This record gives sequence, C-alpha cells and structure tokens, in this order.
Amino acid sequence: MSIALDEKYLFEISNRLGQFKKVGERLWNFRCPICGDSRQSSTKARGYVYVAPDRRELLYKCHNCGISVTFSHFLEASFPELYNRYRFERIQE
Repeated sequence: MSIALDEKYLFEISNRLGQFKKVGERLWNFRCPICGDSRQSSTKARGYVYVAPDRRELLYKCHNCGISVTFSHFLEASFPELYNRYRFERIQE
C-alpha cells in the first residue's frame, strides 16, 4: 500500500469529482460521488480523502452519508474502470 500510488489515482480522478480542492497538507475535499451530497445545495462538499493514522494509505470519509473506507475501496465503488489498473499497479509494487 502506497500513499504515492493512491495520490496518483486521486489526482487522475480529481477532474471528475465536483468541487475538488486541497484543504490541508494531505487532505482533500470534494462532493461525495456515492451519495451525491446535498440535492438542495450544489456548493456542499462533504467527502474527504486523508492519510491514515498509520501513514500507509489514504482513506475516504463522507460526512453526509457516513461512508468510511480505504481509498482503494472508494475507487472500486466509484470508478470501477480505473480500479483494475490501480490494483495491477499495486501488485507490482
């Protein structure tokens, strides 16, 4: 598990994530593609990607729907077309 590989794929999908922005050293915020965030306000962005406490991988958390998973599971659920390539690169590491 590599933070560098997770970040590479995060930046690859960043243009598909609404209101994507970097808000900290290793903290990114965007609209949750799983629950869609707020239907009433298109400016709300409650999905976060951050570094795991053990500093070995990135995690995803949505403060709207409550989902909390590793970045690889987030990628598998939201962008399955990229997940296979991600998995292959992860195995090569």
